Amino acid sequence: VIVTVLVVALSISISVLAAYSLTRLRFFGSGVLATGIFLTYLVPNSLLFIPLFKVFGNLCNGVGICLLDSKWVLLAVYPTLAVPFCTWMMIGYFSSIPRELDEAAFIDGAGHLQMLFKIFIPVAAPGIIAATIFAFTVSWAGFLYPSAFIYQQNEMILTVGTVTSLIIGDVYHWGSLMAGALLAAAPPVIIYAFLMDYYVSGLTAGATKG
Repeated sequence: VIVTVLVVALSISISVLAAYSLTRLRFFGSGVLATGIFLTYLVPNSLLFIPLFKVFGNLCNGVGICLLDSKWVLLAVYPTLAVPFCTWMMIGYFSSIPRELDEAAFIDGAGHLQMLFKIFIPVAAPGIIAATIFAFTVSWAGFLYPSAFIYQQNEMILTVGTVTSLIIGDVYHWGSLMAGALLAAAPPVIIYAFLMDYYVSGLTAGATKG
């Protein structure tokens, strides 16, 4: 829960600011940068965890910032998966907001931060909810990165700790495994059940015009 809440908050904050700047500020190279951000999401996780492990290992040995074998390493790793897709999703949603709202806000003397918090975030609430659900899924259900970066049992997250702690050799503690599996599966199921309409509308935003 600690990892998921912090990763979601960090990823959504970065994604909303990045999407707004790429869709509304229109600086040089914003279109290429937006495409590049999405392309980074297409790189498979199985190719990234080895270089990321070396990066964190070098930080630990050279700088003294040792995040390996701790749940805090996931706060640096998971946003690399969530931010590109969430930013791309929010770009599609922000692009569907009429520019007349921008012009009216500028005439009334609003700055970019005021426009973002008073116009874009309320209007794009379904897109933000969809991005939040995706970031939640990435951080809650992740298995590869926690199993590669964390070894201590007391630092393990639920999805990995259930397997590593309750399967010892060929001994399966089925009762505890089923309880752990239920705890791991219940939150995503509940969230998707109640917020599926927002998730679908966020994914399909900008697909049609008119």
